[in-house]
Amino acid sequence: MSPQRRKAAAGRCPICGRPRVEAFKPFCSKHCADVDLARWLQGRYVIAGPENDETEAESPAKVPDSDE
Repeated sequence: MSPQRRKAAAGRCPICGRPRVEAFKPFCSKHCADVDLARWLQGRYVIAGPENDETEAESPAKVPDSDE
């Protein structure tokens, strides 16, 4: 994406593409902000993280024996 196009996209609502409004930044309206919030709450957006090994996730943490 060219720098000019990136700058133009930065001033647009990520939901509908209309120009953003300072009061609802980065959105254009409360409606678009609510749509975005609903998508997060429904799990439609995901932030990638490191993959966990299934055996690590299923086994309980090991506690060292203390015979003292």
